[in-house]
Amino acid sequence: MRLLKFIFSRFFICITVIAALTAAIIFLCVYIHSLLPAAAAVALAYAISVAAALSLLAGDSPSEFKYGWLTLIVALPVAGSVLYFISYISRAHRSRRDVLPPPATCVSYEYFADGATLLDRLTALISAANRQVYLEFYILSKGHIWGAILRELKKALARGVEVKIIYDGLGSALRAPKRDFKELRKAGAQIKTFNRLLPLPVSRLNFRDHRKIAAIDRKAVFIGGVNIADEYANLSSPHGYWKDGGALFFGGLAEYYSDVFLQAFGEKQSDCPQYMHPLTEKLEFRPVVDDPVTKGSVCEDLLASAIYSATERIYVFTPYLCMGDKLKDALLFAARRGAEVKIIIPHIPDKKLTFAVTRTYCEELAAQGVKIFEFTPGFMHFKGVICDDKALLGSYNFDYRSMRLNYECGVLGGAPLAEDMARDFESCLALSAEYEQKKRNAAIRFIQCFLRLIAPLV
Repeated sequence: MRLLKFIFSRFFICITVIAALTAAIIFLCVYIHSLLPAAAAVALAYAISVAAALSLLAGDSPSEFKYGWLTLIVALPVAGSVLYFISYISRAHRSRRDVLPPPATCVSYEYFADGATLLDRLTALISAANRQVYLEFYILSKGHIWGAILRELKKALARGVEVKIIYDGLGSALRAPKRDFKELRKAGAQIKTFNRLLPLPVSRLNFRDHRKIAAIDRKAVFIGGVNIADEYANLSSPHGYWKDGGALFFGGLAEYYSDVFLQAFGEKQSDCPQYMHPLTEKLEFRPVVDDPVTKGSVCEDLLASAIYSATERIYVFTPYLCMGDKLKDALLFAARRGAEVKIIIPHIPDKKLTFAVTRTYCEELAAQGVKIFEFTPGFMHFKGVICDDKALLGSYNFDYRSMRLNYECGVLGGAPLAEDMARDFESCLALSAEYEQKKRNAAIRFIQCFLRLIAPLV
């Protein structure tokens, strides 16, 4: 068993491929003189790979990111190296350190355990808006939900409300209601596409706006995992019952996220909006914002700290379980010291390859005391973590992409939010089945290990 684990380890795979390439170059140069041009080409490709690898190792990226790129570089010496350098150039502008905003005081908040209720409440608030409506979503899709919101946006524009919308170019590809956008623009709305789909190397396809923000009149803001599409309200069922939710916050948090939206829209230049109400009320929430421009991950650090501090319970809702070593080690240590660690993942996945990677983490975590459950009615898209009396709610998946590559947002709250989410978690747990570990042959395990190695890149 130890030998098998070593054979499938990141270190062994990388060293084996490097050794094979080196042996091939030596063989071509020494024993087959007629193939010297081919050997020179191989040597050049090898040199390019070495340059890319040295550049990668000299950087400050986490180990799982480095292993993923190293795997791609040694497997595809030229193509992998070119892709790495393109990625390096697009990330070279990173200069800011991660910034943790101060807490915001909220007058009140509402918790939603399903997407349909949240979207109905959003539509109602838009109908009552008298100043601004700011919408920032990864997916904004044609359908019944968008149709209801569209009608209220047109009415809002007619009465002089400022309407601004941001949607992601990849997440909303082939789904965005372009004709409706033209109508809204004619009525006075401002709409922007985040990172349009462009050819390499000018594309920034790897960096996506995964946030879900709906800010109304700088007084109320929705934060959660719900996008504007019919499946989030279970009006369509591509993957069984779609479990989602979020929360509506009134007060200082709405002011903060209105400024975050304007920053993404290009109208606010400060690195981190600082407007906060005085901390004189009881409901305090800490905004959590991440982007690939920032070095490090605010959310990853906050979660790791909360998990290490938890003594009783750690509950995780997530559609994808493809985390970095920092969070994985924190969860394993929590299980070893006796905390109750439970994770709910989908039973019906939306991305089969990603789910295959998720299963490799499930097997590793389950073998060391973490309880994994599959949400049997369908797809678990809700994103949240509960650590004793703290809870994080937002757009973050429990994966490397959300922590390091996407534009994300969330809210860290205390006991009231934690208890609301814990009741929701228990309800979902009653509908879930514990993950069953299955024996897989060597070929399947090798494919899973390879997918896990490159998971941080895709």
